[in-house]
Amino acid sequence: MTADRAIGAPLPSVSVNWAPPPDGTTALIINLPGAGAIAVGIALAAIGYQPVPLYNACDGPNAIVLMDDILDGLASAIPLLQQLSLSDHAPPAFLLDANRMCDTAVAQPGDFDNRWLVFAQDFPSANLLRSKGIQRVVLRQNQRKLDLDLIQVLYPWQQAGISLFWQDPLNPVSLLPLAVQGPSWLQALWYRATRLMSLQRNSAGGFGSVIPDSINRGGG
Repeated sequence: MTADRAIGAPLPSVSVNWAPPPDGTTALIINLPGAGAIAVGIALAAIGYQPVPLYNACDGPNAIVLMDDILDGLASAIPLLQQLSLSDHAPPAFLLDANRMCDTAVAQPGDFDNRWLVFAQDFPSANLLRSKGIQRVVLRQNQRKLDLDLIQVLYPWQQAGISLFWQDPLNPVSLLPLAVQGPSWLQALWYRATRLMSLQRNSAGGFGSVIPDSINRGGG
């Protein structure tokens, strides 16, 4: 991280009047584009939630998923969080980039493919959440339709008796019940296989690597 990035650009002030009181019964997932979730996470921290960044990507030249705003947002969040005294029992607010798969992008050889997914193991299990008193999860994102990677996170929670709700950023106070239709095992397997096969992995096993020139692949 450069010195400039270590300072970070100011995060916009956002309202979190929609958020339930941080009484330990509710966890949040903030799935917004770019640094949007970070700004919400800081506002939630100010009222007693613990932001948990889940950005499973790295940056590089010609990156498909733009990371500058996210990296600057994380840098800006550090001094703000240092000013707060969060409880060890603060309920989590998981932060995601809704553009993580950048489905509208046309990947080209030479691009840095840093698209990424979330998996169930990136989050606490339903049993752990319930053991900590979590009874419901609120998902804040711009559309009610769920990406399949999030379905595979939320569906087991729902099956374990955790209530799910959707919070529409365009409706500042309403929490709407969210019923998740679980994928079939074949659909889940197909999605995982095709998605992972389409993404570039680096030598450490994480997401983020240059797309090779297909002409130069293979022997000969």
